[in-house]
Amino acid sequence: MLVRAVAEFFKYKIVSSVIILTCGNEFEQVRLVRELSIHGLRTTATCDPSLLDQELSSLQGVLYFMKPNDTLLDETKLEHFSAWYKWLIIGDEIPDRLHRVRYDADIVLLDPGQGTAQNYNALDSNNTIPYHESLYFSDVYVHGRAGASRHPWAACAPAGFEARHERARIRRRLHLQRYPMRIATPVGHYDESWYDGTFAEYVTDNTQPERDSAIRCGYGGSSLILERLHATEVLTQVEQWGTEVGNRSMFTRLADGTSELSGSILRVQAKRLSKVDYLIPLWPFKVGFTYVSERESNSNMFVMPFTGATWVAFAVITLILAFAQRITAKEPFEKEGAFVAVMATILQQDASAVPEGASGRFTFMVLSVCSTLVYAYYTSAIVSALMSAGGGGPTTLRALADSRYSLASEDYDWIRYHIFDVFKPDWPEIEYLKLKKLQTMTNFYMSTEQGMELVKGGTMAYHAEYNHVYPLMRILSDDQVCKLQYVHTVPHVMTWLATTRRGQFTDILRIGGDWLLETGLAKRMVSRWQVKPPPCRASLLAERVSYGDVAPLIILTVVGFVTSLALLVLERAVAKWQVKKNGEELIG
Repeated sequence: MLVRAVAEFFKYKIVSSVIILTCGNEFEQVRLVRELSIHGLRTTATCDPSLLDQELSSLQGVLYFMKPNDTLLDETKLEHFSAWYKWLIIGDEIPDRLHRVRYDADIVLLDPGQGTAQNYNALDSNNTIPYHESLYFSDVYVHGRAGASRHPWAACAPAGFEARHERARIRRRLHLQRYPMRIATPVGHYDESWYDGTFAEYVTDNTQPERDSAIRCGYGGSSLILERLHATEVLTQVEQWGTEVGNRSMFTRLADGTSELSGSILRVQAKRLSKVDYLIPLWPFKVGFTYVSERESNSNMFVMPFTGATWVAFAVITLILAFAQRITAKEPFEKEGAFVAVMATILQQDASAVPEGASGRFTFMVLSVCSTLVYAYYTSAIVSALMSAGGGGPTTLRALADSRYSLASEDYDWIRYHIFDVFKPDWPEIEYLKLKKLQTMTNFYMSTEQGMELVKGGTMAYHAEYNHVYPLMRILSDDQVCKLQYVHTVPHVMTWLATTRRGQFTDILRIGGDWLLETGLAKRMVSRWQVKPPPCRASLLAERVSYGDVAPLIILTVVGFVTSLALLVLERAVAKWQVKKNGEELIG
């Protein structure tokens, strides 16, 4: 029954293989391996805990038999008591070693002496032995302050394995009992010389969204996650953001495990995947140069007011009206000049061939109304397009390097150590920009207020996270706002909250992060700190005329065309009747 219960447990945990951690009788080890293999488990027996050191890509089961004076657990590393290792300990009490292991340890205790038993006759009717019909598993919960405790979890009965208290086990781990959790938060632009308050007050102050909005959003998200998990938040102030030098940055604090959660956001990069784990995507991140350009002339300006479908629709209408004008014409010269008359009317020019018949005149009237409305659509749309014409200027880093604009940048440690103050051989565009424009870095770094003042002058391209400069664009005129152009160094990308790679709290922090996304609080955090760019007022009128806009006009024109044909039929019928009547009168 014990072997079957062990096999059912590891199958429930969906492990790829089982390591039996035990020393002693090798014959018994081989027998146990064979019996577990019969139940479909790949099993290895060893007396060396270093076998657990291999990098795991799937869950690993570990079976341990408690014995007096056994030191195997003490020799096992702490990282082997993590969620990647599913431990089953056969014994009647919690080993002392388990009081000092990781929070995410997945350890179950199975006491063979506990269970529902009955006596049965084995070989001799006078000799009976206990046979356990059911064996009970206890969940071992490890807390950093209280140590390890055991709780009822599952049972293995003749009917099968049943995890009766799985929900209680999960809820127990999602309640950290006010355990202190450190949030490593970069200082950003915070300085006591200009901000009257503590750093904790600064990162929750939403009166200045243009300052360190990504830090405030990231810290707010981490704070809500810890509140959901009933942990105690410890704000750890660090000098830098994502540098890997020393122990003064948020990234290095997460990488070495001295902080559990990031107080800001990080981009997903290949070199970081081996050092940190990413929790949830949170902040839409964009960084680049902003400058005021001159208005750009466009050779397609006269085509732009109408969409392609609209131009095709008008071409079809022109052909239909020309055909209608031709078939309703009475005189030969009217038929010959039908197409020219239609084109002249649509182009608002004088039409020399006015039809004489009723149907032809009605068709001409429909044509005139249609052309007048088309002209009104076109002229209003082209004026709007001219008013909102985008500015011309460089659109790439290489073009910006060859332009007349001088450069400046917001002073952030990640901008210094990831873009401008380091050599980037895999980024030739930025190196070309440095070579052409940044021979000297004097006065290159400046505040956002100073940078936007120079952008207003029209000779400066200022580099910053766009969310920091959007509120400061209020100093620009409406015309300058419409001429703003951007050259990205970091295109739009989602950035993430991060934690220590395979840390003891990684799994529950991810659950807290999923809760943040599912409840919509993450979107609320972003909307609280994200600033929208100022609108170009001229562009509010600049919308191309689509097919849906002119659909009523086209329907009206088609109805007029059909009506003109009906009038043509009626006119010809009346003409024939008059000819017949006149012929009868002449005969009489």
